Amino acid sequence: MSTKEEKPTLAGVNVKTRKRNIVIPEDPGSFADAVVTLCQDAADGVSLEADLEAAAKALDGAELEYSRYGDILFQVFFAGGRLGTGAQLAAEDKMRLSTHILACEPTREAINPYFKLFQTLTRRRPFLIRGLENTLVKLLLSLEFFDEVGRKKLGIALALTFSWKIGVVPPNIFAALLNDRLVAKGTVLEVMTVFFQEFLVKDSLDDLVSILSKANIANRLVDFAPPNKRAQADFHQLLRGAGLGALVDWDVQREIDLRVTELQEALTEAITADPPIAVAEVLTIAKNKRGENNLPDAEVLRVSWLALMKSINLTGKNQQQITQSVMQKLKTYGKLFSAFATNAKAELALINTIQVFCYEDTRMLKCFTDIVKLLYNAEIVGEDTIQHWHKKGSHAKGRAVFLKDIEPFMKWLEEAEEEDD
Repeated sequence: MSTKEEKPTLAGVNVKTRKRNIVIPEDPGSFADAVVTLCQDAADGVSLEADLEAAAKALDGAELEYSRYGDILFQVFFAGGRLGTGAQLAAEDKMRLSTHILACEPTREAINPYFKLFQTLTRRRPFLIRGLENTLVKLLLSLEFFDEVGRKKLGIALALTFSWKIGVVPPNIFAALLNDRLVAKGTVLEVMTVFFQEFLVKDSLDDLVSILSKANIANRLVDFAPPNKRAQADFHQLLRGAGLGALVDWDVQREIDLRVTELQEALTEAITADPPIAVAEVLTIAKNKRGENNLPDAEVLRVSWLALMKSINLTGKNQQQITQSVMQKLKTYGKLFSAFATNAKAELALINTIQVFCYEDTRMLKCFTDIVKLLYNAEIVGEDTIQHWHKKGSHAKGRAVFLKDIEPFMKWLEEAEEEDD
């Protein structure tokens, strides 16, 4: 009968089991208790800021399973302990942290120290960002279980999350708020209003728009409002009443820009159609879109010019050929421009649109004066508008170049006016 041969060992050497083979039982309750104990032992009661700084040092030196229980770490600081169903503390956990976000005053100043702590924790252990995201989502999905004060605290916390630039991914957070059940109750709009207000205290509107764009909700702000308050006028009135006039102005302009883009696409498609669409039909499209979307004439003129230029192929052409192509196209669609250049403001906007375009496309630099002459001869823009543009109404881009280039034409206008007198 054979016996199993023992492998030789080195005297005095302990053979360690590899970490991946060690099975650590999942015990989130014990982890939460450990975090509470560390924070309580580190606190000296002098101030909240000092206690949280001490807690950060204690947590940094502790050998806890942060990678496994990151969610619970932030639950302790938000609610004092591990969260169960309905944002209630887990009944089986005995220890509670007395100082936490949901127990403090509903002010930015009271909640801000916690986010300073969160930034410290996530800088040392970036993987904890996911734990913060999960905790925020869990709380936001439980908005119906919080009172008005609790929802305000969560709105402030959401604003500070992004003000501190901790690294939380916007889509992961805001997708949770687009919950039909919560939206219908109005709690989501309540939290979002606080979020907008608090974020704009320290950060700019551009920063806010950047976050909303990354979250893919910049065009969907009204979706956070209950169905009975989604009319644009009602929604904007609510935001203005909350002191968010700048956000409303941005949203109005965004809507205009969207409609202008749609108009430009429609006109470009019509002008470049093969076979060509009649000018009268193109004009009808422009008028209908202008009426449907309540667009100013200046915007329609700007878009019409851009659409017209997209239809002209300037590649490989010399200056004479470029000028000829532009003049021919502009003569063809003169009625499109005269239909909307109905006042001095619209006429000036058209000239400045052309000025900027000619400056930005160097192939068009020499065409500007000829274009203005054609617009004048076709009675699309008046002499007074051209004089105003020349004296003080021109755009900054290429001003010196174009003022010098158009000087002979301006002199001719003055002489013609003297002869008429």
